[in-house]
Amino acid sequence: MRDLRENLPVKVTALFMAVLLVLTAAGSIAAIAVGYYAWDEDDTFEGTAMFQGMAQNVAYNIAYRYARFGDPYQSYSNRGLDVVIRSGGTVYFNDLDPACDTYAYVGTYLFQVDSLLGPEAEPDPTRPFQLAVELHITDYNDVAVNNFSDYYRFYRLVHPLTNLLPYIAILSVLLFFADLVFLLCAAGHRKGHEGIVPNWQDRIPLDVYLFGAVLYFAIVISTVDGLPSNLWLTVLAMAVIIIVITVGALAVLLSLATRLKLGRIWENTLTCRLWRWFIRCCRAFWRGVKTMVRILPFTWRTVLFTIAVLGTQIFLNSWGVWDGFPLLMLIVLDFAIVVAAALLSWQLQKLKAMGQRLADGDLEAKLDTSRMFYDIKTHAENLNAIGLGMNRAVEQRMKSERLKTELITNVSHDIKTPLTSIVNYVDLLKKEDLPEQAAEYVTVLDRQSGRLKKLTEDLVEASKASTGNIPVALQPIVVNEIIHQAVGDYDQRLTAGKIEVIINTFEGSLSAMADGRLLWRVLDNLLSNVCKYAMPGSRLYIDLTTQGSRVALSMKNISRDALNVSADELMERFVRGDSSRHAEGSGLGLNIAKSLMELMGGTFGIAVDGDLFKAELTLPLA
Repeated sequence: MRDLRENLPVKVTALFMAVLLVLTAAGSIAAIAVGYYAWDEDDTFEGTAMFQGMAQNVAYNIAYRYARFGDPYQSYSNRGLDVVIRSGGTVYFNDLDPACDTYAYVGTYLFQVDSLLGPEAEPDPTRPFQLAVELHITDYNDVAVNNFSDYYRFYRLVHPLTNLLPYIAILSVLLFFADLVFLLCAAGHRKGHEGIVPNWQDRIPLDVYLFGAVLYFAIVISTVDGLPSNLWLTVLAMAVIIIVITVGALAVLLSLATRLKLGRIWENTLTCRLWRWFIRCCRAFWRGVKTMVRILPFTWRTVLFTIAVLGTQIFLNSWGVWDGFPLLMLIVLDFAIVVAAALLSWQLQKLKAMGQRLADGDLEAKLDTSRMFYDIKTHAENLNAIGLGMNRAVEQRMKSERLKTELITNVSHDIKTPLTSIVNYVDLLKKEDLPEQAAEYVTVLDRQSGRLKKLTEDLVEASKASTGNIPVALQPIVVNEIIHQAVGDYDQRLTAGKIEVIINTFEGSLSAMADGRLLWRVLDNLLSNVCKYAMPGSRLYIDLTTQGSRVALSMKNISRDALNVSADELMERFVRGDSSRHAEGSGLGLNIAKSLMELMGGTFGIAVDGDLFKAELTLPLA
């Protein structure tokens, strides 16, 4: 179903109907008001108050012109209006047509001649004392004096609707408000656009827009004073003014509705923009002042502050008045100096205590710098940084020394055994004359040299991985497939070790950003460790899931031997779960796996719970 709020013809029709309903309501209310003041429900045309007022005004003008100029029609056309002027029994003027039988008698109106002429008129004993003006109208539609005909047509149009006008006014008002509700709901909706779309007037700053609207209404209302005297022209002019005001008011209401829907009432004002500009200027000025002050050395700032305080006291002292405001200012300044000195001393004491703790070897010491002066705060932050740096350097140094020691010890041990065997069997080959036995010695020599080669390769790979010298080519890798391939390659060794593999992979294909070659090396190291150290007859659990935006892989198995080292120690180089070191291996596998995972942007961690060994890997989702 089409949304009527986005239908332009419907909205234009609703606007037109709103203006028409306002005109109808205003006209009905105006007609009701005129009827209330100008006539009663049962009044005839001649009996209305407005008609009597117009007749009185016409009679006065005729009497005045006759008394002053002797001609009642000096400035009037007597079309449709005939007059009889008399005083007592004397008729001074009569333009009634005896043959006309359609006269409507309006009335007779008495006027004092002296009041008509005013006090500046010269006395005349022959002048009548009082004039009686008798008005007769032949056809109300043809009376050209004082809008008699206009009022007659208005009366004929409105008076029959006297009882119906209140209902018309109420119905027009109700329909207008219903139409207005639709227009307000449709404000901001435009065909082919989602949400609320502002038009050009909605982009004008609200305060500027409202000021323009007030000015617009003031100009329109000011034209009311210049309405023409003709009744119908006045009605037409008022209708135009009502239309102009209605259109302006609807524009303002619809713009306000759109702005409310957009929720940017305060932001879309010139006042808001000026205020924000003022705040930005104040902040920039304050930053500039702080920068200028901080450029100066701490000593000069202290000197300038002291000079400013003393200069202010000297200035106040020059007034010669030590009571009231000057005295209060002096007290405030002196108190500020005392407080500043106390704070400075307290902060320096904290710096001294911090330095002493660092000197005593407490590298974990921290100093709260939130409420310190700028220079003191900078020095305190430097002390905190010194503590962190020294702590980090000590840890790295200790770790480096430990690694060097372990490297020398373990590598020497691992290399010494195969080399000794090689030497011994070479000696045996030299002493043995039988060619058949020499083949056995060559086999042993080959096996031990292979072990030495593997150890050497692991050392090189561990070094490269830890220093990041291995090229990494990240691309989307289907982790499900590479897991199944790796388990398939180790199927014989796992079967030989009586280890059951249970794989819980993600439903469907799960891709991660990784280097396939390096990821294979990591899985190879982990499965190799399982074959070497897992308890026969146990299970290996491989779980593949997602954790937010990362792929998570975990491998769990039960160790054959007791895990008498912690998880952190197992991650170090040349460390194995069996401290007796009777199994093959260099102890570099987990360390290499961790370094390779970090090179691919992943993580590698292990956990030890009794004999349970768990490796956890994560990689970014592709």
